[in-house]
Amino acid sequence: MQRVLVTAALPYANSDLHLGHAFSTYIPADVYSRFCRLKGLDVVFVCGSDEHGTPVSVAARDAGRTPLEHVNYFRERQLRDLKDLEVSFDNYHRTHSEENRKLTEEFLIKLRENGYIYKKRVKLFYCETDKMYLPDRMIKGRCPYCGAREQYSDSCEVCGRTIEPGKILEPYCVLCGSPPSEREEEHFIFKLSAFSERLQSWLTSKRREDFPRDVVNYVVQWIRDGLQDWDITREDYWGFRLPYDDAKENQYVYVWFDAPLGYIASTINWSERTGRNWKDYWMGDCLIVHFIGKDIVYHHLLFWPAMLMGVGDYTLPGKYVVNGYLTLEGRKMSKSRRWLIPLRHVLDRFPADYIRFYLSSKASNSVSDNDFSWKEFMGKINGDLVDNVGNFVHRVLTFISRWFEGEVPKPRELDERDKEFLSEVRRMVEEVEAEYEKCDFSKVIRRILEAFKAANSYFTVKAPWEAVKKGGDAATPLYICANFLYSAAICLYPIIPASAEKIFEMMNVKPGNWDTAKELSVKAGHKINKPKPLFRKMTEREVEEEIKALEEGRIAIE
Repeated sequence: MQRVLVTAALPYANSDLHLGHAFSTYIPADVYSRFCRLKGLDVVFVCGSDEHGTPVSVAARDAGRTPLEHVNYFRERQLRDLKDLEVSFDNYHRTHSEENRKLTEEFLIKLRENGYIYKKRVKLFYCETDKMYLPDRMIKGRCPYCGAREQYSDSCEVCGRTIEPGKILEPYCVLCGSPPSEREEEHFIFKLSAFSERLQSWLTSKRREDFPRDVVNYVVQWIRDGLQDWDITREDYWGFRLPYDDAKENQYVYVWFDAPLGYIASTINWSERTGRNWKDYWMGDCLIVHFIGKDIVYHHLLFWPAMLMGVGDYTLPGKYVVNGYLTLEGRKMSKSRRWLIPLRHVLDRFPADYIRFYLSSKASNSVSDNDFSWKEFMGKINGDLVDNVGNFVHRVLTFISRWFEGEVPKPRELDERDKEFLSEVRRMVEEVEAEYEKCDFSKVIRRILEAFKAANSYFTVKAPWEAVKKGGDAATPLYICANFLYSAAICLYPIIPASAEKIFEMMNVKPGNWDTAKELSVKAGHKINKPKPLFRKMTEREVEEEIKALEEGRIAIE
């Protein structure tokens, strides 16, 4: 049985999750994991909270909490939201854990033994007003690569480049606004440049279905421009102490070194709970699939694989799924401008499947940005889910319940129209399977909806309500449509699991694996349960209120 390890980018435990997080990472990762389970693969889906770094310590101080209290607060809120979104993690852990501390120390010691960590004197910013070293997120300035202003000193949100310590232009302290002085300290440096050829060869050898070409081309250009070695040392920092005897007491590990190790730490934590061997997934024959947003491509396609290469023995990632940003009503999301919709806000008002369906319809494994629109959201739910899917489910099951006493009827001999529609169902399952494997969930939804339209057309042509009155063949189309509903529910399950389970419940069937969708799995004589409405329509009033609340800045954001 093929092993698949799925990871979703670790949410930073410093604020609540919003719709953009759900779109780029958590819904796509869950959809793919559920699909792999249906395929009968040995799937482990891991995640956890990312808990170290300067932003946490600064926000914790402002909130009157310790850093640990602060990350505990947001970790619980994020995990609650992800559970309510029906994200089916096999394990959700944290980077501030004993498993991750041990891994971080092991990696740092092994990399140094292998010659990939060296010491270098570096210039650091020091705030004379606040009497402290200023880590990356306590300094802002102008990007040395693209010139963008108001950028943090470790990375540029405009061009995506990582900025080495001391390289930011026109720096100032985010606490007091004053320009900092410079001091020198000896730091530990990861020799990222030593992996340039191996990284480029690895990236360009992969299939475009597994390593998106636009992402690979972007990263390869960074390599060709010359990779800079990576300073992994920070002073007076919230994180793990450096494990070297020659490190100073106030020197810590940079958060982006221990954060990706959180994937392995979560798998180890899972193995301790289940008795399974985590090394089968990280050191054996296993497809490792990373779901990330495009803002962390540099870290996941350069730093992370270089760390694994440097230590040795570990399996490298085999597939990346990268989605772009989600704008809101045509504008960039912004917490400071209160132009943001927290995930909790929508979950409190609409079923999780509505969010999953709408955002999945935009998730095409592409770095292109997409937009969330309340009116479009309502249109997709009311038009595609309620009118197309929900109404057809209710019509078919109601007719079976009313005319055949709740038993799937025995079909007569199939005519050409019956055979043609059954061929369409088989094609739908095969094509949807191919798109699931590519993680283009927008095409998955499009293809399923096309099949429902074909089903409605077939049902209308066959007109079983007329046939039953005239003594014609109502049994065959209802038998075929019942089997279509089962196949369609299997195909929809990874995207809208709660709704698919309601279909199975009304049909009184236990869902099988993916291959059962390719068969006539519902037999004649099978007894169904009483049909119930599957979805409710969104109203114009609901949407108008949401738009008004957004425009007036009344949506609570934490």
